[in-house]
Amino acid sequence: MREFWLIATAALLSGCAQSSVLPLSSDTVQITSSAAPICGATGAQQVALQNAAIETLRNGFDKFFITNAQAQNNVGVIGRTPMSAQTDGIVNTVGGPGFASSTFSGNTTFYGGYPIVAGTHDQVLVVRMLKYSDAGATDAISARKVLGKDWQEKVENGSGTTCS
Repeated sequence: MREFWLIATAALLSGCAQSSVLPLSSDTVQITSSAAPICGATGAQQVALQNAAIETLRNGFDKFFITNAQAQNNVGVIGRTPMSAQTDGIVNTVGGPGFASSTFSGNTTFYGGYPIVAGTHDQVLVVRMLKYSDAGATDAISARKVLGKDWQEKVENGSGTTCS
């Protein structure tokens, strides 16, 4: 059972998020990201931030400001898995043909009834992009620093789909 949960968790984390980009002007975009329940709100934020940095560099800019941010949690329990029960026990009978007494000692184990969680954590960022030479750039977020040392690969391969 433990192996099942490890495999399921790995599968969920491997493609648990998606993003879209809406250009608002030549230097402003809106990033909308949705992440699976297992990612949490933090995962949706991380995916949105990564995509803001990617879009900044793809559009020829170096830094960015987040001018507006909104988040929504649409995650909830939508049902439960089926339940089953298994009873194991021992019957002891004492007595003879005219009189008999029986006792039962057992244990019942219940399985299932686990919650089924569905929905998404959503994050929307409005991002204003700047070049190093633009006014206010010294206070802006560096897109390259957000993406880390392999920033070129991330820009080339596109938006992230994992929240880890």
